[in-house]
Amino acid sequence: MKNKIIISGLGCILAFFIFNCNSNNEELPLGTSMKMLGIDTSGNGENDSFGYYLLSKGNKRIVYQEIDKNGDRKSDEFIWVGSTNRRSSESKINEPVKVYEESDSNNDGSIDTIRWFLPNDFISMVMKDSNKDGYFETTVYYSFAKKPVRTEIDSNQDGFADIFIWSNRAEIDTNFDKLVDSIVLGDSPLELEGKAMERKDMKPVTSSNSWHSNPKLVPMEERAIIGSGYFY
Repeated sequence: MKNKIIISGLGCILAFFIFNCNSNNEELPLGTSMKMLGIDTSGNGENDSFGYYLLSKGNKRIVYQEIDKNGDRKSDEFIWVGSTNRRSSESKINEPVKVYEESDSNNDGSIDTIRWFLPNDFISMVMKDSNKDGYFETTVYYSFAKKPVRTEIDSNQDGFADIFIWSNRAEIDTNFDKLVDSIVLGDSPLELEGKAMERKDMKPVTSSNSWHSNPKLVPMEERAIIGSGYFY
C-alpha cells in the first residue's frame, strides 16, 4: 500500500511541473536556481517525497527526487532524472525519465543498491552490496527484454569481477589474473553462485569456449545490453 501511495506522490510532483511549465519548453540558462517541492503522500502531516527542480522564466525541469519509503523521516531512495524529446499531446513538458537511482533496501541507513537506466524504462545494470559491508561486489546486467541475464561478482574485492553467471553456467577466474579458467553448471543463478563461491564441481574451460571471452557465443536471449557486443 505504501508503494502505491508513493507512486501517487510522484505523480503529484510531476503534475506540479506539467501545470506550471511554459509550453515552449525553453532551454534553461547556466546558473538556473534549484528549488525543492515536498509532498506528504502518507497523510501524516510530514513530507516524505521531495522533488528538486530548476526554475527559470516559468520553465521548470525536475532533476532529482528523494523518497522516504518506510516513514522513518530518512530518505532511502534517491533518483536522478533526465528528459527526452517525447511529449504526450496533453502535456506541456517533455517526459522525464529515470537516469540513475540509489536505494537503501533494508532501511539501515546505507545505500546498498544502485540502478542505471536507459530510455523507455530499460534498466541497463544494477550494482549491489549484497553482504552490507559497504563494497558493491555484485553487478547484474539486463537484456533488451528487461530481464536480468548476467551477474558478475568481484569476490576478492580487487575491483575486477571474477565470477560470471548466466542461467545455467558460471565461469570463474580462480587465480584472479582477469582470465576465466573454470566453469560450473547448474539449474539456476542462485545454485551457480553457490558453486562458484565454494569452488565446487568446477571443470576447466578454454578461452575459445568461454562466454565471457567470446560474448557472441552467448545465446541471444541471454545477452545483456552491456557487454554483449551490441555496440561494437
